[in-house]
Amino acid sequence: MRNDKAVPYIQICSLEAAREADVFAYDGVITIEDSTIEEPFRIETDHPPQRVIVFDDLTIPMDDYVLPEERHVRSALRFAGQWEQPSLLIHCHVGMHRSPAIALAIFADWLGEGREEEAVQELLKVARLCTPNKLVVKIADTVLGREGRLVEAIRTL
Repeated sequence: MRNDKAVPYIQICSLEAAREADVFAYDGVITIEDSTIEEPFRIETDHPPQRVIVFDDLTIPMDDYVLPEERHVRSALRFAGQWEQPSLLIHCHVGMHRSPAIALAIFADWLGEGREEEAVQELLKVARLCTPNKLVVKIADTVLGREGRLVEAIRTL
């Protein structure tokens, strides 16, 4: 929790937009990939560092697809926690569900307990029409010890 500092600068986009982005403008890139991706996006240099997290956009188990898990959320939070106030590019295939959910987890962690509504407002500043993956948000709620407040904060989205 870093509620005494400004929130991270986060840009959310699709895989297609990430391939076209100037990734060097960011401290780090979080890539959320489908488990069946055929042409993964990789940054070929050490800067910016890239965290690749693989899970599918699911809320219930389905066939051989990968459900989001605590380890995925924790990985993103650890990655974002490397900087005092990071600038991050977070992308998934479409940029509407998984990326916003991970960004919300990062905002909620940064702002601290009791500021879940504010975390949602920060998310909406960068992804106005998003619908965060509800399972990822539920996992983030558990990981951050929010006792359902983060889940409740997205009910109107």
